[in-house]
Amino acid sequence: MTIQAVPTSKYKQIREWIRESIESCRFRPGDKLPSESELCRQFDVSRNSVRQAIKILVNEGWLESKKGIGTFCLLKTRQLTNDIGLICYFSGSYIFPRISTGCDQIAHRNGFHILLKQSEFDYEKERQILIELQKRGVDGIIISPYYSGNGLSNQDLLLAMEESGTPVVLIDNYFPDSSFTRIAMDDLAGGRLVAKHLWDKGHRRIGILSDADYYPKQMRKQGALEFLEEMKADVREYWLLDFKGPAPSGRAFALVDSFFSSGKELPSAFICTNDEESIDLYKAAAKHGLKIPEDLSVISFDNSNLSELPGIALTSVDHPGQYMGELATRIILERIQNPEVVCQTTSLIQPKLIERSSVREIQG
Repeated sequence: MTIQAVPTSKYKQIREWIRESIESCRFRPGDKLPSESELCRQFDVSRNSVRQAIKILVNEGWLESKKGIGTFCLLKTRQLTNDIGLICYFSGSYIFPRISTGCDQIAHRNGFHILLKQSEFDYEKERQILIELQKRGVDGIIISPYYSGNGLSNQDLLLAMEESGTPVVLIDNYFPDSSFTRIAMDDLAGGRLVAKHLWDKGHRRIGILSDADYYPKQMRKQGALEFLEEMKADVREYWLLDFKGPAPSGRAFALVDSFFSSGKELPSAFICTNDEESIDLYKAAAKHGLKIPEDLSVISFDNSNLSELPGIALTSVDHPGQYMGELATRIILERIQNPEVVCQTTSLIQPKLIERSSVREIQG
């Protein structure tokens, strides 16, 4: 059948909508396209416009038409761009420069480029970044995903990307019980490690300051509580301080300040689930005339540059960010070079404690 030419704006509009729907994973490989009649109604165009758009997309390899059955979306073979998307919460602060450095070093050696994006732990911003990177045709995605342990996540979009042939590696944060390749510290073991360190130093009254909005920190808290329960420690409910949102927002400081003002009995030590929280605790302690570690010991996570600020000397679990970035990039490159091999792995890195002087030993 000969398809007559139709006004450019009509069939191009349909063609671009279908292609963008495939690129953004609204339509996935194997999905059946809406019928010609449905597309005619949706765009208020003739069948000729619809058929012209479909014909072009079939020729380009986006669609496959099966006579008497319908038109289906294909997994389009893409030319490599040599670009890998890296999505971190913040591009230039805390542990994330370590991750991006590790990624960039391995990518550069192999002729690839890292496209670094900052999500600010924002669900909507992360989703938009993912869609933009997918449209750009990046060869892989490395991401510290938005996930708080419940509620919103972009897991659906990441799964669709995997299915469309874009490999994804989760780094630092992850979705439990998912099929993604993931690289993280063993946060549960880390929680046990810091609690045991305090216990071995003679501490029996231990509190925990944690971010209830971040899954790895919840695991750190859970590991600490599991150890303390095994030791039959007396953990007072008011020693468990949970806030929501990033520590730099001041919420951790406000929570600790309120606790110190309450007049309630203090623990002898606090576990903080990252160094930013520890700094807020230090500030609140100073406001109330408490000295660390003489009046209150503090132990933390991530061994960031904050842990060695003047007057801090914080005992903290090391975060192997650069190694994690290197490993994630090696895995992505392996999957890019061998797209026919479908393999998801989990790499949990065992925690290592860096001791400084923020924990005192209690005798007897």
